[in-house]
Amino acid sequence: MKQRLQQATLHRLLDANARFALGGNGTTNHCPMALCALAAMGAPPARLQDFFDMWESRYAITAPPASKAVERDEWQADVGNPTSFVALRDCFEDWIWCNGADAVLTQTLQHMPFAPASGAFHALIRLGYGLEAQHVGEIAAGLAALASGNLHIDIGSQPRTPAASVRDGLNALSRELSGVQFIGGMITSRLRATAAEPRFQATLPAAPVQPLLLDQMAQAAIALYWQTNNFTALHIVTGLHAARSVFKHLPPELVSQLMPQLWVAMCAAYVSIGAPALASTAVLLTEDDVLPDSADSWHDLFTTAIASDDDHVIKLVYTCYCENLRTPSPLYLAAAARRAGRVLQMH
Repeated sequence: MKQRLQQATLHRLLDANARFALGGNGTTNHCPMALCALAAMGAPPARLQDFFDMWESRYAITAPPASKAVERDEWQADVGNPTSFVALRDCFEDWIWCNGADAVLTQTLQHMPFAPASGAFHALIRLGYGLEAQHVGEIAAGLAALASGNLHIDIGSQPRTPAASVRDGLNALSRELSGVQFIGGMITSRLRATAAEPRFQATLPAAPVQPLLLDQMAQAAIALYWQTNNFTALHIVTGLHAARSVFKHLPPELVSQLMPQLWVAMCAAYVSIGAPALASTAVLLTEDDVLPDSADSWHDLFTTAIASDDDHVIKLVYTCYCENLRTPSPLYLAAAARRAGRVLQMH
């Protein structure tokens, strides 16, 4: 009964969020993503409502009405047009109700440039959370954000040698570009500057050819975030988790086609923060950093995250928990605790 009430509240609030614009006051509209993560961590209905009310009063901007209707056979014309977000969302929502989310995802992702870094990875994250919550409006909104804000990083068609591993690929970029700085206050502006950097274009290897590539990328991302405590690196961590959620709904052959662009997006984000050389996990963690990986430790972090109004705390704690279940690493608990500002007690 409690779970039904929580899900009903989540879906009601996600419905209400449709009146908010894609952006917010000085930020992206993180409200639906945070609500989904809060619910997944067990936040009660009252807490979901409190977070929504906080967001509406502090950050929400009313979405402008759609200036036109986008038809199902014409949506590609609006890829890369930020003003088409609402119209694309309405188009995709109707389409999903008719054909199902997986079919629409497959159709659309086959016919537009896959751009995981769009909106500083937030479009992909929103889509992933919408799929987890099984909310048609949010799935449509995430897909519309990917289409309307399409930040495709074009690396040309020249042949590239695959990196031997994720770390080897990042190390190659670090040797050439370590310490590089890009001007711009926004993550997306630094990503665009990275994409235009000749040394990035010349050095970038092709994605490693190996099984469980996404797991390797996620492991490198959490190491990068723990080492740097960098805000862009945080978005790589949460963005890769979202990609995992999205890929579950796609045929394997399409996932194989999309993985190279996910690799490019990760590498561009890595270079955009100066391409720091990655240390090994053994070097990164001290005895004080290694926390007891137990149900009690994660419960403590969930309690802190659920009480927080910081959407990045909420999403990172949830992401680290999920990724740690799949490929355990002490870095996930340590990074989540640091972001949440908690020193966990030994149990």
